[in-house]
Amino acid sequence: MRGPTLFALLLLLLPACKPVKAEPLEAEVVITPWPPQVRPSQILIRVPRSLDLVSVKVVGDMTHAGMIPVEADAVKTEDGVWRVEGFDLNMRGDWILTITAKDGEGTKYVKEVRFTIR
Repeated sequence: MRGPTLFALLLLLLPACKPVKAEPLEAEVVITPWPPQVRPSQILIRVPRSLDLVSVKVVGDMTHAGMIPVEADAVKTEDGVWRVEGFDLNMRGDWILTITAKDGEGTKYVKEVRFTIR
């Protein structure tokens, strides 16, 4: 390919490289036990019933390097309620839970929850 043809092709492909923007997730997140402890825990996510989600994923990571993130798919237990059992909070320190949800239209929603295990 010559310069102008390659440039035109790159311009056509550029929109496909944009990251998908996430909407804020309006949700109540409950960690049991509270305050969090080093042990398997329950994560409960309550979203507005008007938000028709098809999937919810929880990723737990720490604010320092060197930890493998903890990941789990939440299970829908009733309208607007998603649950993760046995989420492995396996270390003391500062945690960030990232809850990522998707609806049937492909819209992505994200919420972060920060806490410390002492």
